[in-house]
This record gives sequence, C-alpha cells and structure tokens, in this order.
Amino acid sequence: MRFLIVGAGGTGGYFGVRLVEKEEDVTFLVRPKRQKRLNNTGLKINSIHGDFHAQVETITSGDAADPFDVVLLSVKAYQLQKAIKDIAPYIGERTVILPLLNGYNHFSELRKAFGDEKVLGGFCFIETTLDKEGTIIQSSARHDLIFGEWNGTRSERVEKILHHLDHAGFTVVLSDNIQKGIWHKYIYIASMSGITTLMEAPIGPIFSEPRGKDVYRKLLSEIVDIVKKSGAPISENIAESTMEVMESLHLSMKSSMQRDMEKQLPVETDHIHGALLALASPNDADYPILQTVYGRLKVYEHALKDSTNESK
Repeated sequence: MRFLIVGAGGTGGYFGVRLVEKEEDVTFLVRPKRQKRLNNTGLKINSIHGDFHAQVETITSGDAADPFDVVLLSVKAYQLQKAIKDIAPYIGERTVILPLLNGYNHFSELRKAFGDEKVLGGFCFIETTLDKEGTIIQSSARHDLIFGEWNGTRSERVEKILHHLDHAGFTVVLSDNIQKGIWHKYIYIASMSGITTLMEAPIGPIFSEPRGKDVYRKLLSEIVDIVKKSGAPISENIAESTMEVMESLHLSMKSSMQRDMEKQLPVETDHIHGALLALASPNDADYPILQTVYGRLKVYEHALKDSTNESK
C-alpha cells in the first residue's frame, strides 16, 4: 500500500515517519524548501515514545508520480484549498483520502473536490511541534490516529488500511462511529485552543486559578450548546467527559494554536471558532466567551497581517 503524506510538519511528519520506521511505502508531498532540508538532513522525531531518524522519499507539487492508495492529509485548514489542487494529480480510481485536520467543514470541501466515496473520516490526538532545525518534537502520552468509513461500516478498504497502520509505533483505532468521534474532538480542540489562546497560558496555570477554570467551563458549555442544537451526533455527557480529559492533561500542555501564535504563525480562527459561531442559530442566545475567543483571534490575525506587510 502506497501512502502519500501531505506535509511533513508536526502531525503528518510524525505519523508518516513512524510508517517509514515500520518500512511501509511512504512519500511526503512537501514544499521545495522543506524538500531541500529533508534531502540533506532526513526527517527526525524526538518523542517520549522513542526517537527515530530516517531519509524519506519526497515530491513537490507538480512532480510526476503514480496515484497513491492513501493520501494522509494533515495540513492546516487555511492551506486546504492549495492542498486540494496539489493532491489532485495523485488521486486515482481507488485512492482514499484520510484527513486529520481539526474541525468539520473540510470534509464537505474534500467531498466536493473528489467525491463522497474518496473521503474517509479521521482525526488524531497528539501534541507535536517543530524546532528550529525542523525536528518533530512529540511530547504527549497520546499519539492516536482514529479513522473509519463515514457510515460506520467495516469495509474491505478500511480493514486493509488498518493492517498497514497497525503496529507502526502509534495507536490506531478503526471507528464504527467516526462522525461522533470527529464532533467530540472538535469540541475538545475548540475549547482547549480557545482557552489557551485567550489566556496565553498552558492548561496548568489556567486550571489552578478558579476563575480561569470557571471561564473554561463556560466556554465549553457554550460550544456544547451550539453543537447539540445543530443536531450533531454527540454524547449526552460530552461536557463532563471533555472536562475530565482536560483535568487529566499535563500542566504544561498547550494547544497547537497557542504554539502557532507564539511563533507568529497563521491560525485556524475561522475554521474552528468562526465555524462554530456560524453554526449557531440567529435566534439563539449570545455566546459571550466564544465570541471573546473569536474576537481575540481575529485581532491577532489582523496584527499578524499588518506586521507581515510592514516587513515586505
């Protein structure tokens, strides 16, 4: 089975190089600058689950290659439209796309571009970042990849993919209710990225201050209320279970969005928090904490754009 990993950043790079470690057939679709570095240094991960360093196969957009069996898509949401154009030449009759983006709207965009049958459901739980040398630093106990058919069936193709993903140095789960899992992850990541970017702090300092923890509870409640009223398939106790997960996190845990802000990088404001507000009914009550998070992130985006323009 031939895998195309779109991007060699923290998430795609981690899962991709673990598959290389297992000796699966893996190619990375990367930018020319990243390709040059990878050709010189290889792809390296420093992980609490074990380090690994390897030379990897790479292509850049437009390079000739036969269609792949699985396209593992782990770009940021603001890179999605470009990624769709980049992967189009490598999508064959039997290719399936496995997205690991945060949020929900990207599934409809991928289906529109490639058809319903091409797109699996997928998400992951992992904390990674890149250091200045491009090494992937992976620090979370969880390094889970969850995927499945949209309708929950255990098809021949997902069973085959499971066989190749299994025993690759990370946890893989074939879900029979992937839609519920995607929404649960969305609630978790929207609330966690929201509170950590709003407070500009990891989970530990936020939760050690009672008022900080109370703000998080209110944010989580607003997000769950929106998702429930939308009719999404979520558990009745999702707020309680999400809170339990948050309380179990390491005190130094940050969201990837917070890390991106610290590096003065773009963030997925509209795809995650903006999309939630858009999902809310106009007749619903206001969601003040979520609106504050969204406003904070939009201010950051405008400041980032201004600083980028000034540096040109």
